[in-house]
Amino acid sequence: MAKCRCRTNSRIVSNVVQSMNNSGCCKDVCTNPICGEPNMLGAYAPAIYDEIGINLCTTFELEEDIATAYPTATSASVKAIDATYEYGDGNVVIEAISGRPNCYRITLSNITVQFALNLYDSADRLVDTIFPTAVYLPPSTTAPTYDEDTNPNSVELDIYAPYGLSYDLTGDTPTPVINFIGFDATGNTVTQGINLCCMAKLLNFDADDSSVSVGLTLFLQSLYFAGYKLATSGKIDVPKGSIVAPEDTDCMRFVAGDLLNLAIKPLELGEPLYEEHLKQECCGMDSNGCNTCSPCNTCNTDDDTVVISADGGAEEAE
Repeated sequence: MAKCRCRTNSRIVSNVVQSMNNSGCCKDVCTNPICGEPNMLGAYAPAIYDEIGINLCTTFELEEDIATAYPTATSASVKAIDATYEYGDGNVVIEAISGRPNCYRITLSNITVQFALNLYDSADRLVDTIFPTAVYLPPSTTAPTYDEDTNPNSVELDIYAPYGLSYDLTGDTPTPVINFIGFDATGNTVTQGINLCCMAKLLNFDADDSSVSVGLTLFLQSLYFAGYKLATSGKIDVPKGSIVAPEDTDCMRFVAGDLLNLAIKPLELGEPLYEEHLKQECCGMDSNGCNTCSPCNTCNTDDDTVVISADGGAEEAE
């Protein structure tokens, strides 16, 4: 029995190249790229499919003796820059919800948050920046930061994540993980799956006791990358910074600027503009908007049209 041999073209081209060929366009984008701005821009972007947030708060002592090390510090501001946590009992647990394959139950516990705490003097000048840490959702009720109402042992959050989780592949078996989005050099990116980020607010700063009360908002988000068509108004017009020294502003701007040029236009003395009449004195306008003492103006009325004759006088058009 003879075998069926189907011969196909193994060369595959993109939709752009194919449409260019079918349209009869003589331009080949593979050798002559198209210039200009697109009306619709293709973008590959992370889209948030679900998110949920909670507020926590705790008071903790600083390692530094603020009154001694920074005697001029009177106020402060705070920013959460990193969070670390482990997986398993008493820590972060990720569970698929039975019978609901598109959702997961996330248990958050024992999260150590690092802050950047800026210290200011009475004139709001920065004195120094210190980097304290505190444990939120501590696993033990005897922990210094534990509070039944504002910072309990753990919280359970259900989140919709239809395309699944991210996995750590460094071990023998892939392990589901939650990515933290922070402000350190290596942990400030999003990944597909479930991401965790946080924002902090300083509620109290006690320089004498060297303690702070910090409110923390935790955001849990599921996101996945996908291609989108976006309407565009063109590329960003980046403003140019100036290197002109403030003390030499006038001279430096002139030296760095354009060349001088004679810009005043000479009069056109012949047809059709008769600009020599612009030298006549303007006395005012009548009810039709015509100059009352200069014959060089053209005036339109409801009944007729007044034009300028070659000798400068007004006459009625036929």
